[in-house]
Amino acid sequence: MRLTFVINNSLRDLRQSIHKIGPFIFSIVAGIGSLVAMMTFSENVNKDLESQTKELLGADLELRANHILEDSLLSPFASKSEQVVKQYNFASIAFNPETKLNRMVDLRALELGFPFYGKLEVSPEKAWTDWEKREKIVLVDSMVLLQLQTKVGDSLQFGKTKFKVAGIIKKGVGQSAIMAATVPIVYFPFQYLSQTGLVQKGSRVNYRYYFKYGDDIDFNAIVETEDKLIEENAIRIATAENNTARVGRFFNDIDSFLKLVTFVSLLLGCIGVSSGIYIYIKGKLQSVAILRCLGATSREAFMIYSIQIRLLGLIGGILGAIIGSLAQLYFPVLFSDLLMVNVSNDFSLEACFYGIILSVIISILFGWYPLLQVLNVSPIYVLRNVELSIQKNSRWKQVLLVVSIGLFVYGFAYWQMQDYIKALVFLMSILVVLFILFLINTVLIRLLKSYDLSNFSFSLKYGISQLFRPNNQTYILGITIGLGVFLIICMVSVRAILIDKVENVGKEGDANLVFYDVQKTQVEPLYELIEKENIKVDQDAPVVTMSLTTLNNEDKKTALADSTKKIKRWVFDREYRVTYRSELKDNEQTVEGTWVGSSSFNTVVPISISENFLESSGINFGDTLVFDVQGFPITTTVSHVRAVDFAKMEANFVVLFPSGVLENAPAFHVLAIGVKDKKKIAKIQSDVLEKFPNVSTIDLGLVFSSLNDILDRVAFVFQWLGGICILTGFLVLWSSMSIGKYQRKNEAGILRTFGAKRKHLVRISFVEYFAIGTVSTFTGLLLGWIGSWLLAYFVFDMPFFIALSDSMIVSVLIISMTVAIGVIYMRSISKVSALQVLKN
Repeated sequence: MRLTFVINNSLRDLRQSIHKIGPFIFSIVAGIGSLVAMMTFSENVNKDLESQTKELLGADLELRANHILEDSLLSPFASKSEQVVKQYNFASIAFNPETKLNRMVDLRALELGFPFYGKLEVSPEKAWTDWEKREKIVLVDSMVLLQLQTKVGDSLQFGKTKFKVAGIIKKGVGQSAIMAATVPIVYFPFQYLSQTGLVQKGSRVNYRYYFKYGDDIDFNAIVETEDKLIEENAIRIATAENNTARVGRFFNDIDSFLKLVTFVSLLLGCIGVSSGIYIYIKGKLQSVAILRCLGATSREAFMIYSIQIRLLGLIGGILGAIIGSLAQLYFPVLFSDLLMVNVSNDFSLEACFYGIILSVIISILFGWYPLLQVLNVSPIYVLRNVELSIQKNSRWKQVLLVVSIGLFVYGFAYWQMQDYIKALVFLMSILVVLFILFLINTVLIRLLKSYDLSNFSFSLKYGISQLFRPNNQTYILGITIGLGVFLIICMVSVRAILIDKVENVGKEGDANLVFYDVQKTQVEPLYELIEKENIKVDQDAPVVTMSLTTLNNEDKKTALADSTKKIKRWVFDREYRVTYRSELKDNEQTVEGTWVGSSSFNTVVPISISENFLESSGINFGDTLVFDVQGFPITTTVSHVRAVDFAKMEANFVVLFPSGVLENAPAFHVLAIGVKDKKKIAKIQSDVLEKFPNVSTIDLGLVFSSLNDILDRVAFVFQWLGGICILTGFLVLWSSMSIGKYQRKNEAGILRTFGAKRKHLVRISFVEYFAIGTVSTFTGLLLGWIGSWLLAYFVFDMPFFIALSDSMIVSVLIISMTVAIGVIYMRSISKVSALQVLKN
């Protein structure tokens, strides 16, 4: 082979044809750009998580409990520490005496000195000076000021005490903007906690103790030594390392979605590459024939265009790496509300290298089949266009190609998922989808062949016959479009699963004002206050606090040691807040068992557990549970499972006791009323705060309004990412549709010779592409829903949700674009004269 001849002709031809490679370049750039951007962002997040380990917790060690930890319990941890700081936090109401507005907040009484690592970012910075002077001040989230119509320097009331607003919290310790917006944080000096009168018997308070150790102290060893003390006193431990792991798990869902976007974009890009090269090579067959006439061998001709494809892959990879690196600069801003770390936007040479290498590999693999046409071009092709077929000695190359592409998809899937089984499942899913699409198109062709079309109009009859005539596009377009829709619908549905909004929240008739932490002695006077406003109480739920001590006669250590039972640790660690009543509510439906509305604590108490809790906890129907209620053990059995609509705006419970058991236990009440008048809501909240400062009054309408604003911001992030896949899909559609342009050119000329007008050609094209687009799109849609269900269940471990509206929009767009591109191509090639076609 003449290497110099091959290289010179390859470069010369590429310079002259650079403008014809649009579909190929756009597809590869979109796929590689997505890969590089996602890889770089993921690499930066993991690097920043590692470097900001201590800043995320603010300390070396944190002890958490639902009760005060006495000095005797803290001493084993405090003896070797350099500093200990306490923080008590609980839900309370921030009240503006001037505007009479209030807002539920996460109120935190914090001692001086925290955080030990990093800092609490506040504005203005002089607020820290006031804090260090231990003045009666609060540091609040900006949303509190906005909703209470107040500003820095004004006063807010918490319980019985007024505090001056000294500054705004720009960023809390280990907290994202999304978390802060849901329940805004307010800090105040610990020494003023007792003056507020907010913490009473039965109040729900999270007690936190932060420790700082010297570099020479192994505090993990201390934790291991005191394991028994931690277990017996229901203490939860957080270290800088496991807290970072927790944040990392939060990022995993985002990272999994980013990998899905990358995978979908790259696979769609691969399809676009194959289509783009097919178009490019199709237009070069005459040039190949001329080279053959001038003495070039088929192998030399093959190498000329093979080198071009490699060069184009390299160019596309470099462009994709540049665009991806620039795009990831925006990612820290895009994801700033979701993440708890300050994400850097450093460039990744590793991601760029992988992107460029993958681009070349993809070009070779997915350009191989189109290039096989070059081997079969004979010199006679210069004088007459003949249909090219793959020779028998090239069949082994096709088999090798299919195996290579399969291994590539599997290898890339494993690289993204780091799981052999999941990667294999993904590869098999793609193969199953391709088989189903092939099968459906085969059935469609056979049905149309057997149908009598003689009674149809010329345009409709010829348009339908285009679907099964020799060299039809039904298979290639049907499979390409169907696979593209399948991948896009999977991505769209997963996006909807991750940001699924509860659309029924706040519907007409729901209670929207909740009174929390109402003591038993306050229930009757609170009823009187509410009834004075001619409002009835929709719900009055007594709440009893308890903990789980044994499950099926096994304590925590024994139950968790048995891996076959799959009991979650949090089943024992959590604090249970349960209620009791004799009947089920309207939003509760029996799933299994029989609800027993009355019982006694002298017997084994039959209780009801929510279906979701049962599925996630590892507890089974019929299990025996022993709860500790203020030191009094109560033996229960799971005799009833119920589905609970937690979207209903009222107090809902995972554990429900029958009447006759907990009436004398220490409890507080949750009351709910429905009030639509905002002025009346403000008046009731003001009156309750004045007479019952410990009672938290929660306006659920305001809470869910804030939550929906947050979800809108999250939705924008995922829509932006989803747009990448959809854009890539449209590029693939353009490439695939371009393949038929050459065949349609000849057919249009022949039909015009027989007297067909342009309008007939357009109608024929409309019928053909509408049929292909509709069948393949809805097939891909159904398969996409199945695929997204599998992803939700096996990858994201979340409930399945069909994004019906988004799926329909994508489907209509794909069908419309298929028809539009087909009609536009037909209009353009119908201008070619019949004489020119016949001469060819």
